[in-house]
Amino acid sequence: MNLRVLLLAAPLALAACTSALASPAATGMTKTSDTAPGFIPGPVTSGTFKTWVEGSTAVTYDTAAVPVGATAEVSVAESKSGARVTAALTGLVPGRAYGAHLHTNPCTANPAEAGPHYQNRIDPAAGPGKPSADPEYANPENEIWLDFTADAEGAGTATSVQKWRFDEKRPPWSFVLHERTTTHTGHGEAGTAGARLACLTRDPMPVYTERAGRG
Repeated sequence: MNLRVLLLAAPLALAACTSALASPAATGMTKTSDTAPGFIPGPVTSGTFKTWVEGSTAVTYDTAAVPVGATAEVSVAESKSGARVTAALTGLVPGRAYGAHLHTNPCTANPAEAGPHYQNRIDPAAGPGKPSADPEYANPENEIWLDFTADAEGAGTATSVQKWRFDEKRPPWSFVLHERTTTHTGHGEAGTAGARLACLTRDPMPVYTERAGRG
């Protein structure tokens, strides 16, 4: 190959290498802000789980199941007719299954204070101390269920796509990890996933960017 060909080929080879190094597949990272066509990216909330201290936004209540130093990132996007929520986590117990949902209140030292699951249509029979367990309301089409099983490296991802948008007057406030996946669908047990293992308080910014005057 002559010198002129080598000089022309070098920039192309460098560009290809740079692209490969920057890609999620090459780095092992997931770009949770990427969305399907028609969805407008909204807030991305991330945190590193620690035991509770005042002002914590990411707290682990069970350090055996959600070790200190585990991380979570939750991204939300909306279209004109729906919502997409993606969670990406690292540092968890390899091979362990977790239940996960969006809840209505911020995280505190008390796991119960994160409130019930966020629902598009609110169960009128539910209330403080009485979470919704009616399958008409406690189901993956009316709530944000993000169950997953951590891989061999302790990482996991999950996505929920809905045909409704979040109510900006009551945005979801937290992402909660539970001790088991949300498999129950019967009346009186629908949506249950056991103890709350960890909690990440979400960014309270408006979800749909057009509503925030940025669309």
